[in-house]
Amino acid sequence: MINSLINYGANRLMGLGIVAIGVGGFYVFDQYDKKANYIPVQARISKVEELCYMEKKVGRTTTTSDVIACDVAQYAVKNHPKWQGFTVKSKISLEYEYVSPVDNRTHSGKRMMSAWPEGKKLNRGELFQIRASKKDPEKSREI
Repeated sequence: MINSLINYGANRLMGLGIVAIGVGGFYVFDQYDKKANYIPVQARISKVEELCYMEKKVGRTTTTSDVIACDVAQYAVKNHPKWQGFTVKSKISLEYEYVSPVDNRTHSGKRMMSAWPEGKKLNRGELFQIRASKKDPEKSREI
């Protein structure tokens, strides 16, 4: 009986260890990829689109609405009986232009976010930092 409990605990611990190693390995690879293959550059925002959706979690079930204008979502959550108890979630789309270090030409990219970076709303024409590929002028990623 005790041996079976020890084996069960050891197997669980080993399984969690394997998952932790996998997650840690992915994080290390991602950080290596950012540093080895990308350079920080300034990008200028060309288009900002902020839409929202409403979400409600009950137990393990999550219910969401379609994507709509944020002011409409805020109003519905406060005033419409069907949507009371829901929370408003953001879906932010940024389109930007940057000069690639590969060919010194202007390229564009797009980024989807669920919240504003550092809580600061970004507007068209503003600069923010991204990482541009050292090899492919069309590739960029977040910081």
